[in-house]
Amino acid sequence: MSPSFTSPIRRRRDGRYKIDLDPSVRNVLASLADQFAPVLRSGDDVTRRLYPPAYVGGEHEAEESAYRELVDDVLAEHHRNVLATLAATAHAKTIDREELEAWLGAIGTVRLVLGTRLDVTEEMDAPGGDDPDAPLFRVYEVLGALQELIVEAVAGDLPDEGTDPLTGLPA
Repeated sequence: MSPSFTSPIRRRRDGRYKIDLDPSVRNVLASLADQFAPVLRSGDDVTRRLYPPAYVGGEHEAEESAYRELVDDVLAEHHRNVLATLAATAHAKTIDREELEAWLGAIGTVRLVLGTRLDVTEEMDAPGGDDPDAPLFRVYEVLGALQELIVEAVAGDLPDEGTDPLTGLPA
């Protein structure tokens, strides 16, 4: 028999989510949100995955430029908003669904930048303890685990397969 695990992120009856995280994790989340906000539009190479191209290759330069004009400000605003929400609610005992979804977006944003900075690949082994990137990689891993817990908490609200999402009755 395997030990039971109680997720630190649980939906309450009132629809809010109870967040039971260690204060040190909350401090890291708030700090990361504050640190990453100015990086968003820095033009630094580590942010390239936050603004993915629509067109690859030099033959579509005009189209890519038009696309960049349409979406870059919207994407930057989204990243700023989710990071601001994470910073503002990192120490809250409960958050609503919208705030939890912002946490998911903010953690994804930070992981994209960290993953780019660390040049993470699926084949990559975690850096050893003497590697200067080891602590940053550990943060990347912890954020990934937190991301998974949030997805599981939100997925718990989804109806079972074959159930009408509006009524909860068999479809």
